[in-house]
Amino acid sequence: MLGTAARHATGETDKPVKWKWWGPRASNASVAQKAADRVFLPIAVGQALAAAETLFLREEFEDDGYLRGTSAQQFESGTLRHRIGRVIDHPRTPRVLAGVTLAASAGLVLARGNRGAQIAAATVIGTCNRLSEIRTPYGRDGADQMTAVITQYRALTALIPDRRLSDDLFLRAVNFQAGLSYAVSGVSKAFGSSWVQGDALLEVLQTEAYGRGPAAEILRGYPRLCRALTVGTIVWETSFPLIYLLPRAQASHALTAVKGFHVGVAAAMELPRFVWGFFGSHGAVGYVLDTRGAPRTFEKAVLGIAGGAVLTSALIAREKRRVAEQRRLGPKGAARLAVADGDVEYRVDRPAEGTPSRAVIVLECGLGQSLESWEWVAAGLARHHTVVRYHRAGYGLTTSRAADGDLLAAVLDEVGADGPVVLATHSIGSLSAASYLGDGPLAGRVDRLIVVDGTDPVLLDEDRTDRRRLGRFLQAQLYTLVAALSGIYEWAPNAVERQAGYIPDVQYSHVQFVFSPRNIVNSVREYRRIRTEGAVESLGAVESVLVVASDEYADQQAVLAGKLGAKYEVVRGSAHRSIIGYREHAEQVEGAIRRFMDAY
Repeated sequence: MLGTAARHATGETDKPVKWKWWGPRASNASVAQKAADRVFLPIAVGQALAAAETLFLREEFEDDGYLRGTSAQQFESGTLRHRIGRVIDHPRTPRVLAGVTLAASAGLVLARGNRGAQIAAATVIGTCNRLSEIRTPYGRDGADQMTAVITQYRALTALIPDRRLSDDLFLRAVNFQAGLSYAVSGVSKAFGSSWVQGDALLEVLQTEAYGRGPAAEILRGYPRLCRALTVGTIVWETSFPLIYLLPRAQASHALTAVKGFHVGVAAAMELPRFVWGFFGSHGAVGYVLDTRGAPRTFEKAVLGIAGGAVLTSALIAREKRRVAEQRRLGPKGAARLAVADGDVEYRVDRPAEGTPSRAVIVLECGLGQSLESWEWVAAGLARHHTVVRYHRAGYGLTTSRAADGDLLAAVLDEVGADGPVVLATHSIGSLSAASYLGDGPLAGRVDRLIVVDGTDPVLLDEDRTDRRRLGRFLQAQLYTLVAALSGIYEWAPNAVERQAGYIPDVQYSHVQFVFSPRNIVNSVREYRRIRTEGAVESLGAVESVLVVASDEYADQQAVLAGKLGAKYEVVRGSAHRSIIGYREHAEQVEGAIRRFMDAY
């Protein structure tokens, strides 16, 4: 303990220590300054190397070089912004900025222990980097982005008058950014097929840009090691936040291992600047590790808010799915038919009273899609036909595990459709149809078949047996499941809503159906189990077949039409889901179906 005189000499008083939500006010200023020194020394080295490299480049910054300026073209000629952009885009500007950055980097090294000088130098470096980024978005890596974040955080927190609060908030913000960057990077890799299967590093080392060095050549000779390093990267990046639970000595060893990772990447890919921005952030991580235990720190507040937001989002999404299910169970929802081992959910749309029904048309849904996905097509066809939709086993309110053909036959019997039927399928629904066209109670009853962006059984077999393609599908479903459980799909753009434009109530029901965890899991099960043997022969055996293709898969569908001996039409501008999800596309599908039926 310091004596009274010593405490007064160091600026301390006998007043009790005060704690705030951002951390300990009593944190020693010298501890924060030493941590800031550890942050900025690697930053200064990295920026000096980057500036020196830039000073030796010339042709790359010319108007025909790959690092040419592009900022002025965003603004109308003659405006002030355009004139400023022309100055920034000038070929000499990068070298001018590099010279200023080099001087500021030298100042940052010499400013060790000098808070004011560090703030000034960091602000200059951050400004130069921002101008370079405005000039051209190319030529930067993750370390450059981390450097930009650190310098910007330092400039912003310097505006806080209280020095201790300013420095503490700066270091904790950089620490939070570092932890978030590693964790998010690991999670994103976990959704990348080539990463999970261990191929990513080998693929990178085989490129011209990153595979020319001697270290890369050595690594390419050990594919098993490369796979282990690839998967290991996902593991350590995702689990990086656990470092804050380790004792200080073990946490230091873990940080050293992370530094070794960055050095290894820099050596293998010949990226000498790759390490410095991350090394700088480790100084802030060390500061937080040294000040653990303080009540209501910045990190705890942020994590608490984030956790609360995710929990709230998950509960809101769960409630919306529950409401959507209650609507299905209500009087305006779909009908349910009891069969041997459960229920089957279905819907029937008929022509207006007094209008005779010309035919019975069954609409078979795609993988994981709701019967509402056919809404636009069904509404149009129901003006003159009886339209039947149902959910296969495991989807929606269908609890029965009976075969698709048995479920559909039971529904057709219930609605009084005992004659020939017309069948329209979407996506993998074509393979569902193939399972009952030639066998069971529906054998011989389908006399006309419309395949809308159907799944080619040969391609599906290839996808299911190819390790990478299967992994890509499973990871996409896992991502959808995470989005469903966390409720992210309610706030972030998603492919389902981008390719669907139903009326509000239908859109609501369809989106909640697709993001139902039960339906997501069931779609994976169906994808893995659906049969492909003899599917082409079964589909092609129908008397009249039409393939309607989306623009997205037009070539693929042309091949399928050839295999089936079918007529072929393309809905221009459509994608796999939007072909029946957008009204303008669905109307073209409906028109193709009507023309096809009228021709026979």
